[in-house]
Amino acid sequence: MTTRTEEISSREFRRRVITVAVIAVAVAAALWLAYQIRGLLIMVFVALAVAVAMEPPVHALEKRGWRRGVATGVVFLAAFILTVLFIWTVAPVFVEQINQLISALPGYVESVLRFLESTFGFDLAGSQIQSIGDDLARYLSSAGGGLVGDILGFTAGLAGLFVFVATVALFSFYMVADLPKLQRTVLSRLTADRQRRALHIWNLAVEKMGLYIYSRLILAALSSVLATVFLTFLDVPFALPLGIWVGVLSQFIPVIGTYLAAVVPAVVALSTRGVATMFWAIVFFVAYQQIENYLISPRITQRTMEIHPAVSVGAILIGGSLMGGIGIVLALPLAGIIQAIISEWGQRHEVVLDEEAPSPSRLPAQPPDQHEQT
Repeated sequence: MTTRTEEISSREFRRRVITVAVIAVAVAAALWLAYQIRGLLIMVFVALAVAVAMEPPVHALEKRGWRRGVATGVVFLAAFILTVLFIWTVAPVFVEQINQLISALPGYVESVLRFLESTFGFDLAGSQIQSIGDDLARYLSSAGGGLVGDILGFTAGLAGLFVFVATVALFSFYMVADLPKLQRTVLSRLTADRQRRALHIWNLAVEKMGLYIYSRLILAALSSVLATVFLTFLDVPFALPLGIWVGVLSQFIPVIGTYLAAVVPAVVALSTRGVATMFWAIVFFVAYQQIENYLISPRITQRTMEIHPAVSVGAILIGGSLMGGIGIVLALPLAGIIQAIISEWGQRHEVVLDEEAPSPSRLPAQPPDQHEQT
């Protein structure tokens, strides 16, 4: 009997070892395949983000009686025209000024550090000052060109960039245009109850994240315009790239993004216009951040999904480490979609901390101590 039990245990052990080995090999093969087709996966992720952003206006036009294919074409054409107009009008001035700013930034940093050294007695060696200025210039250059550099490096030149954009546009267009057909194909594999649950989660995720993307774009545009106007009023050079820098970074990193982005305009203002200009620039950025947090943002994002700042920062770090600049752009939309799925799919229960704690009068009487009885 013992021998029979040992044989069964041995076969069970070998079966489990083989199962674990097969799973490990399958996971390794999947990772290897994902690495080999990483370019295609990046295109799919970008197309998914574009499709989520385009779905709300397409759905709105479809409700008004438009055919879905026509509505999709009109929305994509409008987005293409707006993008071309923006690049045509703003990009040349922005690129020229940002190149000049990056070239002049080490000198600005050096003048600021010299000011701190002479005013507050900071002991900074000349090599350290030069190193700090060069590091900040390299950081701005890499932050501003990271996305373009990743795409160009991935696509191997302008021809590859054209293929990348065309492929993403094609994928996203058919994702939006054929969404009902895609939904029927997926839902046909599920039971009726699971179909309703999955369709509800999908609609919620698309609606919330589409509005989230639009709200971020609106807030970034508003912040960029106001920052550019105020810096121009203060006669700070390179107001356009500095304003766009503040607007974009403030939405990529919630809560503290504006304060981090304000470092560069403060450095430029101090080194070119003096302490008073730097002071007013800092006051503006701090005041605007409070106005945005308590007045502007709640009105714009009241129907969108809020992502916790810690989750946002973590998603940005993970996306940047996995896919570079593209991952940083896609991090927040994908994190929001995952958050929507988890919030709807997972079950929620009452928290015991929310229950009313019993008052001392309601506590059961403790039996008297035996020593006291004796």
